[in-house]
Amino acid sequence: MQLLFRSGGQRMLIDMEQAGNQTVQVGEYTYRPGQMARKVRRLATQMWGNSLTPGILEQRLVFEALDNVAAMSPWSDSGSFSPSSGSVVTLGRWDEDGSVGIALHELAHEMHMRHGGYDHSDGVLREALSLLAENEAGLHRTFEREPYYTASNLINQLNGMSGFGRQSFGKRWEEIANITSDVGLSDLVNYYLDRSEHLGLGRWLKRYTEDIELRDGILNHLAVVSLRYSLSYRRHLIEQLVRCPREISPDQLSYVLESISTLDRRYPNDDLDQIIDFCFAPHTRQRRRLLAFGS
Repeated sequence: MQLLFRSGGQRMLIDMEQAGNQTVQVGEYTYRPGQMARKVRRLATQMWGNSLTPGILEQRLVFEALDNVAAMSPWSDSGSFSPSSGSVVTLGRWDEDGSVGIALHELAHEMHMRHGGYDHSDGVLREALSLLAENEAGLHRTFEREPYYTASNLINQLNGMSGFGRQSFGKRWEEIANITSDVGLSDLVNYYLDRSEHLGLGRWLKRYTEDIELRDGILNHLAVVSLRYSLSYRRHLIEQLVRCPREISPDQLSYVLESISTLDRRYPNDDLDQIIDFCFAPHTRQRRRLLAFGS
């Protein structure tokens, strides 16, 4: 790991793992490069094991210290990754532990690229893997902009369910790394929610049809609709779906899910639980309630 100093057009590069007990002051924070390097190596080795091939930390991770680092908000860019040159972490925006977390975030992009699938994954999926890594390193941030906002919500939902969160980091990483899109990640959330709370979605699908492609199509549509839902709304959506009789046609089911999305977009201030109930009402055994949306 290298520490790059930039000041007045001058550059100086030092090997962090040979820095001993030296300290560096950047902005309001004091850093111990040697200790940071040891912590990054320890955490990265725990996370990726033998996949962390020689040269990644030594040649493709640089911490950068500038002489005019401005105070940044928690969601500002404090690191970057380039497939050609590797990762850069800017000091002065987070304390020592936070900067280590940012380093693991950027290293996750590197490891995703080496795993395969990075080039074919969307922004939400890429950031979800990196947020998984920085959370494992102890850094937890909130975000206001995409794709970080959606990625953070989905990772928090997954980690909050014991069936997923109690697995080793390696298993969680591998499961997400084999997905390529935000919809696939949303589907994974629905899978673990159904599995953790025994909602009956898997059993309902098996009773509904033996057609694997049709099952996958229903799950995909469910994942699209619930992409930005909280766990509570996801739960309610699945609970209503599994109350539908086998006689409901695929077209009817698709229409119900599309109607939920349409009404939610049209009336964003209305109760989503009630919208879900209203759209499923013709197909479930429950007392129908007529709702005045947008009132």
